[in-house]
Amino acid sequence: ATSLKNQITKMPVETPEIISGTKKLAVGHSVYDFWLRDYQGVNPATGEAQYRAVNYVAANSRITEAGDTLTTSINNARYHYAGTSIPAMSGGITNTLRYKGLSLSVLAVYQLGGKIYDANYAGLMSAGGYGSAKHVDILNRWQNPGDVTNVPRMDAARTSDFDGASDRWLIDASYLNIRNITLSYAIPGALAKRAFLQNAQVYVTGENLLFMSRRKGMNVQQTFTGVTSNGYTPARSLVLGINFSL
Repeated sequence: ATSLKNQITKMPVETPEIISGTKKLAVGHSVYDFWLRDYQGVNPATGEAQYRAVNYVAANSRITEAGDTLTTSINNARYHYAGTSIPAMSGGITNTLRYKGLSLSVLAVYQLGGKIYDANYAGLMSAGGYGSAKHVDILNRWQNPGDVTNVPRMDAARTSDFDGASDRWLIDASYLNIRNITLSYAIPGALAKRAFLQNAQVYVTGENLLFMSRRKGMNVQQTFTGVTSNGYTPARSLVLGINFSL
């Protein structure tokens, strides 16, 4: 019994790995590290999407001049860790400038680095779904032998191979958002008293006047996991008002 106990104690313990969506949870990696197929662009001769291959299969694979084995079958595509959704830096900048009765305050938030998986863009770039909306980038698709592009040919029969989940849909998650700008003017006390007012000021406030990101219309701020959903960029608004006390 003692010998059997020692054998059980010495047996190696397997480290579990859990694949969940665009992530693989494993020891030594963050839960925000992307685990995706290794996309290698478009074959200029055929317009097919290419991935780094797990195995060489004559029916769907080729070896490049550099010695890389590529495949056009998504089932033979190799997975790899493809970056993280965690930014290198994020924060905000705020300041208020005052001159006599005028006051100008600005709040900007930003993020540098990190990646985001743009699932909405992937859907709009799919060749499937006749009559559905497409992204303007679909115009850059492969059309003739020799075309050099990163967008495969439109082929509704090959959507699973061409448009499957891969690092093709990863994009830089850096952004700059001018969250708030407020310009106010404090009405002089003597003038305010004539209207029976105290501490009166007029102001104009702009919300989300500028949102800059790698892809127009993409809301980078919507999730920390780095996967987009149907979330619009923050609404832009302009408000004119007056504050006072009686």
